[in-house]
Amino acid sequence: MIKPFMNQSEDNAYKYFFRTKHIINRVSETDMKTPDFEGEEILVEVKQVDPAEVEGLSNDSTYNALKNNLRDAARKFRAYDPNHAKKHIVVVYSGEIVKDDIYSVWTGEWSPEHRDRIFKGGMLLSGDHKQHIDAIAWFKNETDKAPRHVWAVSEDLKQYFPEMSNE
Repeated sequence: MIKPFMNQSEDNAYKYFFRTKHIINRVSETDMKTPDFEGEEILVEVKQVDPAEVEGLSNDSTYNALKNNLRDAARKFRAYDPNHAKKHIVVVYSGEIVKDDIYSVWTGEWSPEHRDRIFKGGMLLSGDHKQHIDAIAWFKNETDKAPRHVWAVSEDLKQYFPEMSNE
C-alpha cells in the first residue's frame, strides 16, 4: 500500500528532488521498515529532528535525537537495499540543531575547526550504521529551498545537490 500522505518535511524533500531533476516516488509500505522515497539511483529517508521529543542515556537530547534518527534511517536502508545498489540519502529538517551537531554525530569530532576535541563515544553513530548512509542533507527550516549543508561520502553525490557543487 502506498503511504497515504506526506508530512510537510516529506513534501518539501519530494519537491526539492523534483526541482533538481531527480524524480523520486513514495515507497510502498510493507511489514519491513522502508525508506520514504525511491528514485532511479537513490533512496531517500526524511527525518524531522526535534531534540525535545527524545530521551536517551546521555543528558544531551540533541545528539541523541540525531543519532536515533540516523540509526533508524540506516536500518531502513539496510532492510530495503541490503546490497547497497542505490545511494542512500538522509534529508534532515531541524531548526533545533546546527551544522556541527550533525558533523559531531557523523565523525566523532567536535567540529571541523576543533578536530582535536573528541566527541563522546556514546553519541557517535556506529560504523555499521554509517556504512548504510551515503549523504546527509540538512535543511534548517521547512521553507529552505536548498540544504544548508550536505555531508557526502563521495563527490559523485553532489549531483543530487547542485547548489552545493561549489563548496
